[in-house]
Amino acid sequence: MDYSHLYYKCQRPELVKHIQPGKNQILDVGCAEGLLGENLKQQGLASEVVGIELFPDAAKVAASKLDRVICGDIELMYQEGMGLEPESFDYIICGDVLEHLRDPWAVLSWLATRLKPEGQLITSVPNVRHWSVLLPLLFKGEWQYQSHGIMDRTHLRFFTKKSAAKMLVDSGFHVISVEGSPLRRKKDKLINLVLLGMGRAFVSVQWTLVGKK
Repeated sequence: MDYSHLYYKCQRPELVKHIQPGKNQILDVGCAEGLLGENLKQQGLASEVVGIELFPDAAKVAASKLDRVICGDIELMYQEGMGLEPESFDYIICGDVLEHLRDPWAVLSWLATRLKPEGQLITSVPNVRHWSVLLPLLFKGEWQYQSHGIMDRTHLRFFTKKSAAKMLVDSGFHVISVEGSPLRRKKDKLINLVLLGMGRAFVSVQWTLVGKK
C-alpha cells in the first residue's frame, strides 16, 4: 500500500515550535518514517523518541531513526498498554492522526495517562470549516472525498476549531493554545482580506492544538 501521501515529509515547524529544548521523552503517534522524531533529536529537543506507526514499511524505516517504534493500530493496542509506562513522556505528538481514528476521544484519554504531570499533547487536525469544503456543500450539495487533504477519503472524523478543542477538554486536557495554519494559497489570503482579517475559521487548512494535563 502506498502510504506516502498520508504523511508530511517535513519538520512540521507548527508542531515543533511548541517543544522546549531539553532531554525530553517524546511519543510520536503516527510517526511515519521517523523524520520528525529524527529532527527533534538533532535539534536538541529530545533525548528519546518513541514512535507508533500503522504501516509496516514506514515503521521499518522509522526504526532506524528512532529509539523505539511500535507497529500496529493504536486503537487495537492501547488498552494493553503497548509497553508504554504511565507518566513517561514530556510531550506526545499526534500530527494529522486523530481524524483517522474511530474513537479519538478514547485514545486521547489513554494518551493523557502516558504524559508526565506537566506533560503536553501537541496535535493537528484538518479544518472542515474551510471554504473549499463549505462552498461546494452550500451551493452544490457536494460532500466529495478526495485522495488527500481535508476531505481525504481515509478520514473518519471531521473537526472545526471549536469541536477539536472540545475533544481535548473532554479527554482530560486543558487547552493551552489553538492556532490556524499559515495562509499560503492566494484564495485563502484574499478571503481573509475581504473578511478584514477575521476569516481564519474559513481559510485555515488545519488547526494546531496544544493541551496540558
